[in-house]
Amino acid sequence: MASCTGGAVRRDDLRLVLEDLALRHNSSRGRREVRCRPLQPVAATEALPRSSRYTAPVPKTSARTLVLRPADPFDLIRWLARSQSDPRKAVAELVQNSIDADARHIVVSRRRLRGGPALTVRDDGEGVLPGLGREEALRYIATNIGSSRKRSLSPEERRRLVVTGQYGVGLLGFWSIGRRMEIRSRVAGSSVHVLRLVEDEPRVALDELSVEIGSPDTFTEIVVTELHETGSRALSGRRLAEYLAAELRGAILASGVEIEVHDAMAKGTAQKRFSVVPRRFTGEPLRLAADLPVAGFPSIHVELYLARGAERPAIQVSCAGTLVADDIGELHALDLDTPPWVGCELSGLIDFPGFTVPPGSRRGVVPDRSAEAFARAMIDLRPLVENELRRLERERRAAADRHVVEELRRALRGLRGRLPQYDLPPVLGSRGGVVSDGRGAPEPLDPEEAAPAGDLATVSIAPDPVEVAPGHEHRARAEARDGDGRLIRRGVTYRWSLEGAGFSLRGEGARPAVTAEAATRPGATARLRVEVEQGARTAAAEATVEAVEPLPDEAGFGIPEPHLVDAAGETWRSRFDGRRWEVNQMHEDYLALKGEARARLRYLLALLAKDLSQHAHRVPGAVEASEDVAAILALAERNLRGA
Repeated sequence: MASCTGGAVRRDDLRLVLEDLALRHNSSRGRREVRCRPLQPVAATEALPRSSRYTAPVPKTSARTLVLRPADPFDLIRWLARSQSDPRKAVAELVQNSIDADARHIVVSRRRLRGGPALTVRDDGEGVLPGLGREEALRYIATNIGSSRKRSLSPEERRRLVVTGQYGVGLLGFWSIGRRMEIRSRVAGSSVHVLRLVEDEPRVALDELSVEIGSPDTFTEIVVTELHETGSRALSGRRLAEYLAAELRGAILASGVEIEVHDAMAKGTAQKRFSVVPRRFTGEPLRLAADLPVAGFPSIHVELYLARGAERPAIQVSCAGTLVADDIGELHALDLDTPPWVGCELSGLIDFPGFTVPPGSRRGVVPDRSAEAFARAMIDLRPLVENELRRLERERRAAADRHVVEELRRALRGLRGRLPQYDLPPVLGSRGGVVSDGRGAPEPLDPEEAAPAGDLATVSIAPDPVEVAPGHEHRARAEARDGDGRLIRRGVTYRWSLEGAGFSLRGEGARPAVTAEAATRPGATARLRVEVEQGARTAAAEATVEAVEPLPDEAGFGIPEPHLVDAAGETWRSRFDGRRWEVNQMHEDYLALKGEARARLRYLLALLAKDLSQHAHRVPGAVEASEDVAAILALAERNLRGA
């Protein structure tokens, strides 16, 4: 036999070729194991030239393919069940199953059953696997832990149907609630079948129950008994209703289901019925697109608010309507624990149905491709959020404009005279003096004439007399004019003097302030003098200063300035302690009306009227009545504005 180069082939090389052919043949026949002797090295002196030497290919490995199987399948069930440590979350899983079954009404009850505390979840949905018989359906869910009919849905389908269960393990969460659970099911007038499970027991029982009189044709009821003492304390009516409202917010809003919590174990006259109402986020909404596209995945739903002053503002994260993180900063693998996501007083919700969620605890997200896509989308969203924060800060500064205070005082001028029973607080003017009605405010100057003024001829003081109330101030004005009566505005200097006890001057130029000390008696007078110079020309004038009785709103009292307070999440609109008036600028009514100046003014007037009346009439019911009036007026204002 000759090689391709014409050289002779050694016997050992021929053996190698034959063994290689045999190996390939055995592999093609599907044999899993091939015994092959190791190759013998060829002496260097007998080696063929490199160009004609045959090298046998490396044989394929004989590794076997195995299927993972647990040594004890129930151990895996036990670990899945124990991964849910929060009994409230376990109840939320049961309620979620009811929502998935298109229930329109769900009742969660805490009551005594068989001598001990029990928790039940009853719904009017389509039932457990409605296409099967009741015994077959219950047998299926008991023998197919970890396999859910909802698992085949795409993320977009799960978002549309508000279905988050993929793993068929939600029922196991009852281990964190109590020791025993029964699943009772009836569909289309069938008999009632029950599946009984016991904590840490691998065997379950199937049974048939008699139909109770008046029982609906279709219902599903979960009954958990022998509640754990620690878990039972966490399932009181109010606490459970508030938890479900936050945990299932997206699912409740999307499905429109009605959920009630009945707590028959509440003592005495304590409230026993609670409606589960999705929690409303507090604060100023950020003007962002509701949906943020994510390449290759469903869109992210964004709902964010600036909650200034909130106790613990946080952005929640959910997957297809079910909460997976109370704070976006908890998703440490995604590097989102930096501003603006944390530390900037943002609250709200970000929902991404593409997340992979740990099946046991249903908390956190798996750091896979979908999580990476979510993190990249957050990078794109960040500058938009930062721009909104800057816009809201600009609006906040504008809302604190003193023009609001001036408008309030103008609207309520003469209040003390007409309604003397209301105690008004002392207010400080813009320069530290006590002012209230504008008599001490600057008066407008005459408009400037078109023709240039000539040489100084005369000067006068306005007003004359200068009337000022004790404890107040009033500005005087020197008017220097030329021979034609034109006002001279430039090129002149002023020297003022005042003679009379109890009065003083503050300021220079053409408009100083004349102040009457608080102890000055009304009727006291003084002489105010001004000398004006323009080069070599001079002129002088005098006026009378007189202390006068204060107007009703000038007796050291006035309309207070609203101090805007950040109290997101709190229900109070405003409060007044006799001296300081505070307005909650994070209340939903203020947020809705602050954008339009007249609506905001009317709202503040309603609040001030409420607070003054509460302060004056400290009788039972006064606070509630005035609060209701303010709420009605605010609602009317919002409706009229279309807010």
